[in-house]
Amino acid sequence: MAEYSVATKILKSSIWQYLGSWLNKIIGFVSTIILARILVPDDFGIVAAASIVTGVFHVVATVGTEQYLIRKKEISDSELNTGWTINVIMNSMAAIGIFLLASPIANYMADDRLILVLQIISISSLLAGFNNIGLVLYQKEFNYQPNFYISVISRVVGFVVKIILALYFQNYWAFIIAEILEVTIFMIGSFIAHPYRPQFSLANWKQQWLFSQWILLKSIFVFLRFRIDNILISHYLPIEALGKYTIAKDLAILPAEQIISPIMQPLYVGLSEGQDNELLFAARVHKCIALLFIVIIPISFGIYATADNLVYVLLGEKWLDTVPLVMVISWTLIPSVLGDLFTRIMTVKGKVKLIFKIEFFLGLLTICTFLFFAENMTLLDFAKLRVITIMINTFIVLVTVIQISKLSLIRIIGLILPPFIASAAMLYLLVSIGPVLSRYDNEIQFVVQVFIGITIYICLISSFVYLLRNSVKEYLFVWEIFNLSSFLR
Repeated sequence: MAEYSVATKILKSSIWQYLGSWLNKIIGFVSTIILARILVPDDFGIVAAASIVTGVFHVVATVGTEQYLIRKKEISDSELNTGWTINVIMNSMAAIGIFLLASPIANYMADDRLILVLQIISISSLLAGFNNIGLVLYQKEFNYQPNFYISVISRVVGFVVKIILALYFQNYWAFIIAEILEVTIFMIGSFIAHPYRPQFSLANWKQQWLFSQWILLKSIFVFLRFRIDNILISHYLPIEALGKYTIAKDLAILPAEQIISPIMQPLYVGLSEGQDNELLFAARVHKCIALLFIVIIPISFGIYATADNLVYVLLGEKWLDTVPLVMVISWTLIPSVLGDLFTRIMTVKGKVKLIFKIEFFLGLLTICTFLFFAENMTLLDFAKLRVITIMINTFIVLVTVIQISKLSLIRIIGLILPPFIASAAMLYLLVSIGPVLSRYDNEIQFVVQVFIGITIYICLISSFVYLLRNSVKEYLFVWEIFNLSSFLR
């Protein structure tokens, strides 16, 4: 009975967590689409440059206090107070660092406007440190509902204010002011949501720091690995280029994440079961990979095929020069999602130290690669190098996972062929009908492309799965998941 109760709590908390994450991404994406029609790439460049700086300091300030407290069976007031105090100190140091380094950072990025922007935005880092640590107690009880409401309210208010200020100021200050307001609302909401009132204390700082230092080191390398291209673009190219690159990334990847996350999350959870049985575990991973290929490959191909109309419809005519970027970056989706899956596999198998070593190596490899080529690269070159490095990184992680498990490289390659062939056929057809559709408006072209692309792909992949379901157990699994038999009746 107790196990059933805990399972129910975990299920409910997972739903609230996922719903919050999904809404957060949706609000961010809708905000980007609306603001792209109001502001210009230069404004997004300023905001992207500022987010790089605040992101670095956020990583340094986030030392895993909440994770340390959640993993403890019982939490004392002393430990809560110490965790809150560490957060206050680290975020205060981050705010001071951003403020004092604003001028040299602006010089590095060759834009004096960043001085005042960074000095103002440093306030958000300071305020974030004062969030009520009592919310951790809710998480210990699997109660994520209060955090969901606070996050949604702060995001929605920030979204509305951002749009209003963008219409009024017509520049990047809309982002900065809305960000500070959003952080402030979340901080106040955290104290309204939970009655705990933290006090300054460092009684247990040594124990918490021993746990936090490894999280800090890993987070720094992960951040630099995935943001090194943005950092170097801000230095070698005009700030406007960074704005275009950032928006192209969001447009190429974010829509796909909304589709993939709800499908893959239950599979991630299922991997934790039967991990001691190597053959059973490998079979489950192969099924997960089969489903993953069926979902993400057509999305990448589809974004590539519809990039021109996608950009025009969602962002507007002034962003059309980002079309080549969107087309190139769309190919990062497949290795990115696979890399995430393989990392989760290692986590399930308890290879935490191995994950840190791999993240360190891949981070170093990616950073050195970009540093070596960056000086003479164009914006499109940065996008191409990002695709290449992510593919190499994912292949290295795949080889590592194969070494510690019973996964089969040949089987994985075999599983990629049917969705690849179906997606390639879809891409060929969409390109072929391009001249015919060119006489119509971009909105009509986009709708027709999406409808035809989805229809063709579903028909082809359904045929592959139907024909192979009795000989390939992974496709029997897919057949049962999507109940394709009812679709074909």
